[in-house]
Amino acid sequence: MGSLFGHHGGDYLVQDDCMAAHKQQHTPRGRRELALHAGTYAATQAATKALFYRAAGVRVPLLAQVAGAVVEGVLHAVIDDGRLLERFSRLGRGRGRFIDQWGEVLGRQERFHGLASSGVNGRMLMDQAAHHQVQIPAGVLATVAVAAWVGRKRCR
Repeated sequence: MGSLFGHHGGDYLVQDDCMAAHKQQHTPRGRRELALHAGTYAATQAATKALFYRAAGVRVPLLAQVAGAVVEGVLHAVIDDGRLLERFSRLGRGRGRFIDQWGEVLGRQERFHGLASSGVNGRMLMDQAAHHQVQIPAGVLATVAVAAWVGRKRCR
């Protein structure tokens, strides 16, 4: 639960308009805004989860918490860069099954991904699905793996 709350806080409450407007531009400014967003996102995610651990009375080693936050921050940046999701949307292109009304060959989710003129759109929904299905579980797995490693070292 803490991961999901931290995700929405970092992605919607902490991210400002400048980050959102420029993070997918592959320019020096775009890379700075993407790095700033990924950093503030990871910090928000880490703080939220730390509060949840404390409220639940669960002790998670600091190194494990940092590892999870770093994994999530890096994967968040990779997803928010946009290029990977665009490639994913084009999977299946050329197989003849995905053809639009004008006979243009499409990828399996290319039209949905392309609904990106403004507001809540296909690209945003795919972005959120990738965060929920890839990034958050990877952060949880990294946290658990490092916590287990730290626990084994303490038992020696």
